[in-house]
Amino acid sequence: MGEDLERLKQRLPLLDYLRQQNWTARPAGNSREFVGLCPLHPESRPSFYVNPRKNLFYCHGCGQGGDLIRFVELSRHLSFRQSLAYLEQEIAPPDPADVLEHAAVFYQRQLHGHPEARRYLEQRGVHDPALIQELRIGYAPGGNLRRHLLGQGYSLKLLQRIGLVNPQGYDTFYRRVVFPCGQDGHVLNLYGRSLGAAFPHRFLPAPRAACSPGNRFASSSP
Repeated sequence: MGEDLERLKQRLPLLDYLRQQNWTARPAGNSREFVGLCPLHPESRPSFYVNPRKNLFYCHGCGQGGDLIRFVELSRHLSFRQSLAYLEQEIAPPDPADVLEHAAVFYQRQLHGHPEARRYLEQRGVHDPALIQELRIGYAPGGNLRRHLLGQGYSLKLLQRIGLVNPQGYDTFYRRVVFPCGQDGHVLNLYGRSLGAAFPHRFLPAPRAACSPGNRFASSSP
């Protein structure tokens, strides 16, 4: 575990990560450190120091310090494991199919807690629990997928690029029965059918071919 952590921090040095986050710094006197405004709290005089050789930071204003992982924990309010997952994505962005799979599983779990969604299916002749499980039908109440996936370490930018979250930062699917679409058991898109007066059909911006009649649903069976 320790070797893996060190390898991760070497692949993405703290100073490089901070600069990616638009942190502006200047050399701190004659030392090899850099100093700038602290990204963790409001301040008008620079008190946030980074030592590139040690790959560590310390803020003389708020008293926080540590390595890259600690900075991500503090700045993004993530747990240690969530911070590791987030940084792994920053180094090697995840396959969108993996993110869609997580979303599909989450929506499946929501279906059982929302009787309005089950009534919708029953009104359309879908009664068999085994069939619902096989087709991986789920439900999107809206407002909770973003929080769930961010908690898994996925970045908001990634969720918006895939289409699970809209440009305003809200869940794309709201009060919709969700059908995963894919091929060979891999989720390639999601189709949402509205329960209300909203536009009845909605797909994510993935290729529509994933939801063609030949591979409409990503069945849970091999």
